[in-house]
Amino acid sequence: MDRTSKPVCYIVGIGPGGSPKWLTHAAEDAIKGSNIILAWDWSLKPVKDLVAGKTLFFQETRNYLQKEKDAAGRALVTGETVAVLRVGDPCVSSSLAQVLEVFKDFDVRIVPSAGAAQFAAARAQICLDESVLVSFHDGHEAEKKRKLKFLVDSFNIGRHLLALTNETQVPRQTASYLIEHGLPPETSVLVCEYMTMEDERVYYATLGEVSNTDYRLTSVMVIKNPGNVLNPCT
Repeated sequence: MDRTSKPVCYIVGIGPGGSPKWLTHAAEDAIKGSNIILAWDWSLKPVKDLVAGKTLFFQETRNYLQKEKDAAGRALVTGETVAVLRVGDPCVSSSLAQVLEVFKDFDVRIVPSAGAAQFAAARAQICLDESVLVSFHDGHEAEKKRKLKFLVDSFNIGRHLLALTNETQVPRQTASYLIEHGLPPETSVLVCEYMTMEDERVYYATLGEVSNTDYRLTSVMVIKNPGNVLNPCT
């Protein structure tokens, strides 16, 4: 290893995770050019043919941060290139700041991709430029109310809303909050589960119906704003 240079760390978006057809050529090149792969179960599914024979650091809920540190520690010693795989787009992820901190001594190169939010927007036929996107994936209770209020404020100025859900903020809870804070119960909603995967489901409903329905955890909730002057609901 040339001690005057930093080892390379690619943070690679692999698409929604359901199929290798959503991998970009840039993502494939980054994975092929890496010696070490840091990944969760979902992020390995569409790239299994590309990671064969490479050193794998497999992340689980109980060890995900330690595995990041272990991968970084090895690469700093050996000079090997690391690919950190992320389902969707790594820039739409609450974990990006953490990964950047762990790999702060590396030459970090982010490889963007499409994520579930883009696919949900396509199904809803809305423009992301006329929308706001909020992720509840970080699970931070202190941030939740601020994000929910931001959704209400954004809707009130004509924006469509996209909410990435997790077990601490499911669509039913978000819909109830939005109704309680002034959004009409008849507002059009799409709940998109497991986008691009074999068991993908898209539900067309109203905000009122969503507030009384349970959906699977991996979903994107799209609230269409009828007051959006550039892309009104039909």
